[in-house]
Amino acid sequence: MADMSSRPVALITMATGYVGPELARTMATRGFDLVLHGTADTGSMVGIDVSFADQVPALEALGASVLTVTDIDLTTREGNDDLVAKGLEHFGRLDSACYVTGQIITGKFLDMTDDHWERVKRYNLDMVFHGLQAALPPMVEAGSGQIVVFTSATGGRPEPMVSLYGGTRAGANGIVRAVGLEHAKKGVQVNAIGTNYMDFPGFIQASGANNPERRAQIEAQVPMRRLGTMEELAIVTANLLDGSNRFQTGQFFDFSGGWGA
Repeated sequence: MADMSSRPVALITMATGYVGPELARTMATRGFDLVLHGTADTGSMVGIDVSFADQVPALEALGASVLTVTDIDLTTREGNDDLVAKGLEHFGRLDSACYVTGQIITGKFLDMTDDHWERVKRYNLDMVFHGLQAALPPMVEAGSGQIVVFTSATGGRPEPMVSLYGGTRAGANGIVRAVGLEHAKKGVQVNAIGTNYMDFPGFIQASGANNPERRAQIEAQVPMRRLGTMEELAIVTANLLDGSNRFQTGQFFDFSGGWGA
């Protein structure tokens, strides 16, 4: 095992896409070393935005030591255990972990197949279960730590055509909240953030918001009349991860511009 890092260490999954690059930068500016998980699969659930080759030099310039890990299957226990073990071997500690989870499957309930059901459970529930079971033990042993799991605002607001997706996201929110309460006395915080209407390539492409008229229609559904930015999401997430806010746990935070309120 490497010598104990003098800086706190944060693990971020899917760090090459979605909020990952911005969150990594934010955590680096707050004095964290980083374990970044990414994938070379461009068909990933959130899409690839920034390669590690582009990210790492900028993060190191901010003072962060960075370990990158690629192509680990985080829907499995083995993959999650391996990721955490690599971080502990390299840095000797794990203070914070952010898990980006999920795969969107939409459609009429009676059109859903066994394959749809198995896939949505794998990405929306198995990833949460295995991620928490991997990250919690070293934090419990240390007596402190912060975990954030990304779910979806649809988990707090039932909607037609997203029964499997929203239902499994609601289940994930329930798991996170209960686990947070269970480990509160251990000094470990566990919270969920559920997003919707975010301005990133995956949502823009899937929703057709690259068309200005369609984007206007979509933004009209959001009480704040716009899409959320990755910068805003990174700040909210970092505030739950950096140890400066130690009095919130077992919570589901809706981040959807008021849509899920």
